[in-house]
Amino acid sequence: MSKSELIEHLISNNQNFSSEFSGQGVAGVAAKKLLILTCMDSRVIPHEIFGLELGDVKVVRNAGGQLNPEVENDIVLASHLLNCHTIIIMPHTKCAMASMPLADVQKNLANLTSKDFSNFTPRMIEDADSKLRADVESLQNNTLIRDGVNVLGAIYDVDTGLVNWIS
Repeated sequence: MSKSELIEHLISNNQNFSSEFSGQGVAGVAAKKLLILTCMDSRVIPHEIFGLELGDVKVVRNAGGQLNPEVENDIVLASHLLNCHTIIIMPHTKCAMASMPLADVQKNLANLTSKDFSNFTPRMIEDADSKLRADVESLQNNTLIRDGVNVLGAIYDVDTGLVNWIS
């Protein structure tokens, strides 16, 4: 599909969506009092995974579904201003961010593009389980989070569709 065909496809689908849109008046807070931090991977669709509707949940995405200072600030805001009383950090299986060391990513990108990626330092994940547990613990210990907020960790399995909760 060419770029122009893709844009036309998106425009057409958006017009269809808009013609049936019924989300007027949905509040800008999370109706289910839920926020999910997850990966930007296209296989992870939180609304479908949990059977949620428009307005039910706030979703924050990044490479690997990882907690970082910017995301942590967003979550602090959401806990106070957007009705988010439960936070789920949910990376997934077969994540590219956990598939190779940083040096390999830099080398692969340089080979693909002939550009210098030596100073490019995305947050790679060495041990997905340990990273998730550390992220959950970090958020649980953040004193700026609204009192009483529940922080949970889970891993979405892209092969089965199941969510495996960590204890």
